Amino acid sequence: MKGLLLRVGIDKTAGGYNAPINPLTNDYLYMPIPETIPESEESPKQIFRQGMETTYTQMDTHFSKFTEQNAIELAFPEHLRLRDCCHLDPDFENLTYGDQASGRGNRVRELDVGDFIAFFASFRPIIPCDHLLVYALYGIFFIDDIKKAKDISSDQWHVNAHTRIQKMNGEHLIAFADKSRSGRFRHAIPIGEYRNGAYRITNKILDAWGDIGVKDGFIQRSVCPPWFTKPDQFLKWLDFQQVKLINNNWE
Repeated sequence: MKGLLLRVGIDKTAGGYNAPINPLTNDYLYMPIPETIPESEESPKQIFRQGMETTYTQMDTHFSKFTEQNAIELAFPEHLRLRDCCHLDPDFENLTYGDQASGRGNRVRELDVGDFIAFFASFRPIIPCDHLLVYALYGIFFIDDIKKAKDISSDQWHVNAHTRIQKMNGEHLIAFADKSRSGRFRHAIPIGEYRNGAYRITNKILDAWGDIGVKDGFIQRSVCPPWFTKPDQFLKWLDFQQVKLINNNWE
């Protein structure tokens, strides 16, 4: 078995924003990165196939619900509202994840049926805590199948961000997750701390996992996603967290 630790989600580099998290309860919002929009497009939504648009507007009510439940005043970022189109990937409703066929996508290409991807992101705490950012796990996919975008039938184009767009790259990879044991976490699981000049997985968690394939648990950037050194040990740790899985993106 192989396991991949993958950083995916909006942040300061991709989107100019960090999704919010309550560090007391680990209640959080999943927010995808913006969709890439060519300058030639007159209307941003024209990049999508008809009826397959994914936008930040679609999560408006869930953003408001998060602020109400956590008793905070937090405005939806205006620059995202104006841009609107988002790259909804991973998609926890359809249980798919897409990536390019090169770069970090090469790691996805190496996954087999039964292997897994653990997703994490950097969140902005809504109240002061020990760190300016909370690095946390928020989902897991056990691989059921991996296909090239060009091999996906038209009646399945709606299931992933890489096939929803008009000008899709047929070589991009789409991972389909095992629906019986994959999903988004109801509550995030913090894993990081600021140590030795960067955000890294805490030493305690690294020991519990049996390490990952990057020096000193570095997770501040993820150009080449690390493998879990002992994936079975990580899964035992995850079971101990008693995570509740949900199959939706916003609620």
